[in-house]
Amino acid sequence: MTSMKSKIVAVLAVAVIAVAGYMVATGAVIPHAASASPALYSEDAVMALYDSASPAVFEIKVTQRGGDFFGRPMQKGQGSGFLVDGNGSILTNNHVVAGASSLQVLLKGGETVDATVVGTDRLHDLALVKVDAAEVSGITPLQLGDSGAAKPGQMAIALGSPYGLEGTITVGVISGLNRTIDGSNLTGMIQTDAAINPGNSGGPLLNSNGQVIGINTAIESAPGARGIGFAVPSNVAKKQLPDLTAGKQITRPWLGISGTSLTDSLSKDLGLSISHGVYIVTVIGESPAAKVGLKAGDTDTGGDPGKGGDVITAVDGKAVASIPDISSYLISNKKVGDTVNLTVLRDGKSTTVAVTLDAWPDRLSSSAVPKTVPQPKTTPIPRGHSFPWFQVPR
Repeated sequence: MTSMKSKIVAVLAVAVIAVAGYMVATGAVIPHAASASPALYSEDAVMALYDSASPAVFEIKVTQRGGDFFGRPMQKGQGSGFLVDGNGSILTNNHVVAGASSLQVLLKGGETVDATVVGTDRLHDLALVKVDAAEVSGITPLQLGDSGAAKPGQMAIALGSPYGLEGTITVGVISGLNRTIDGSNLTGMIQTDAAINPGNSGGPLLNSNGQVIGINTAIESAPGARGIGFAVPSNVAKKQLPDLTAGKQITRPWLGISGTSLTDSLSKDLGLSISHGVYIVTVIGESPAAKVGLKAGDTDTGGDPGKGGDVITAVDGKAVASIPDISSYLISNKKVGDTVNLTVLRDGKSTTVAVTLDAWPDRLSSSAVPKTVPQPKTTPIPRGHSFPWFQVPR
């Protein structure tokens, strides 16, 4: 009997091996243990995260006085923000609160409370507003996580009030990192396909642990674009938060050029001896670059870079290959009034040009901006609207 059992076991083992081999050969799937890897989306986890985080996410109502015939406020809009401490401090986008004559915060229970702007950082599109700490007593602030640890494919959860729909949650993934918003100094942005819409401005982008990894800021506005949004990394917000809390209006240094990265083909077309660096396409009038005589290429009728422009190859001895390289260095290392040394190739010779940096201007007149300055494809998320016939353009 024992011998017979042994033969049966042996036959069954052979049969199992044979079936497994057939399934592999035919592409059939052999189920793995349930603990092999976590699911990409867990309803229970997302619902728990929502319950935990949403009380700290608020709708910010904005009024801009501009007046109708009777002098009444006409322009209203809304954005989002989230609690970052127990003192009533709420982080949001600068473009949400810019130009506001009054602010109110809608709490989750439906109560509306007054708020004031504490500090702003226009170039990073960040602002800190404050409500009475007693109004948010008992609400747990959201934690700013490490955006440097974010990776494409990780879950991304957006909370906010798109179109005034308070308490909205959308779920997607991080779809890209280190994005640059054309026509701005917003670099290193997190890209996500989690749906963000007008009114989501200033709301948090969370990871699966409920930590804030970004502040939702911009959407791709090219015709037909869908599911491309951008968030200011949380590490940027953490760096600026002390100054914002101290009530500072943060300014950033400005050079005043637009340019393009040199390539082998562009270098050949321009007759240059090098194929690395930033070729200056335009120099803004009255800018620091203009004051020291930096030269832009003569633009032909087609709008392409013309010949004769300077090439910036290094900033303070650090090699650069793109405008974002220059912007990132200035923002991270320089203040308004500092001097920066540019290594410039001009007429085939390398020279050093010292430039004293000004503050980035609030706005540039259309006559001061040459047509060759790249126009942005992305736009800040509008604050939303409170009247059917009016939407605050941002």
